[in-house]
Amino acid sequence: MQVPAIKTAKSMGLQVIAVDQNPKAVGFDMADVALPIDIKDGESIVKWAIANKHAHSIAAVFAGADVAVTAALVSEKLGLPGIPVEVAIASKNKAIMKKRWLADVIPTPYSIEVANGKEAEKVAERFGYPLIVKAIDNSASRGTVIVTEAGHLLNAVENAKLASTTGSCLIEEYVTGEEQSVETVMHHGRQIRAGIVDRHFDFFPCCIEVGHTNPTKLPVDVQEEIYKVVEQAALSLGITWGPAKADMILTKKGPMILEMPARLSGGFHSQYTTPLATGMNPIRAVMRQSLGDEGFMEDLAVKHHKFAMCHAIFPQPGKIKNIHGYAEALKIKGVEQIFNFRNPGDEIINYQNCADRPCYVIVSAENRAELAAIFARVKSTLIFEME
Repeated sequence: MQVPAIKTAKSMGLQVIAVDQNPKAVGFDMADVALPIDIKDGESIVKWAIANKHAHSIAAVFAGADVAVTAALVSEKLGLPGIPVEVAIASKNKAIMKKRWLADVIPTPYSIEVANGKEAEKVAERFGYPLIVKAIDNSASRGTVIVTEAGHLLNAVENAKLASTTGSCLIEEYVTGEEQSVETVMHHGRQIRAGIVDRHFDFFPCCIEVGHTNPTKLPVDVQEEIYKVVEQAALSLGITWGPAKADMILTKKGPMILEMPARLSGGFHSQYTTPLATGMNPIRAVMRQSLGDEGFMEDLAVKHHKFAMCHAIFPQPGKIKNIHGYAEALKIKGVEQIFNFRNPGDEIINYQNCADRPCYVIVSAENRAELAAIFARVKSTLIFEME
């Protein structure tokens, strides 16, 4: 998912230093310098960056993945543009995040951090069922599950704690409504808007985003309400500079914010569907901002009005015997990309979180109705033969 960021930086004439603990990471082939270090190991990355700042003329740091804390550590130690480390931590730790928002009366579901099952049971008595259990500081919905009855609570708590580095988890009030992903960039405390997309979910019973449609179908006045909540939430966390991406839910009481990492969107949103649907280039914009280029906002101007969708394909769990129709599916009009992360011989276990999504299809069209028709053709063409 970070390949577009590397390509964008290279197209700007920049040298790219890519970091990933996997020495065979796809992006390493395109980077000028490949560092096989865990992207969460901020201490080691900072140590390398300090030692090599002048040799490589390090001018900016970009959080391509969910590593705002690492990026903030590097920018702070090297004196580069960025957000304070404590702000990055607040954008990563959902417990800190929710405490700030609730204290500042930002519309968000009520949440509380618990350390064990007994504490969770007390909270559940107050909330009632259903409720949501979440990991404190993970991404891609790891550790997130909807709990509908008391008998499932303790197991959900333990799973969420395993997905957290804090030894705790979050119990959240269950609210319903359509969800959105909102892309914004803050600059000197001012919000610059980069689009809203409609998120689509399925429940296994884990909360898995199956895709999104870009742009949203919501009317302008509702979008305005959403953007205002997003801006208030960013300022509450202290994000006054750089990307502030929000997960939102439109409830009967109005828009509520669920999470806000200090980075651009994943899920091939900022990477593909936004450029396809609007002509905006959020990645280049944030890179230019991090380099001190005040003209970066031109990359967030809408160039055209089209539609794009990213949607996952979910084969039945089992061992993949063969995959048919990949080349044919790529030739379908409107298909932009197909990312398949499973091969014959691989086994697909029950889907637990968004990181388990095995195949993504990205399509574009002149109108929203065409998107679903194109994706349906892909699903009937790209066949996973399972044992």
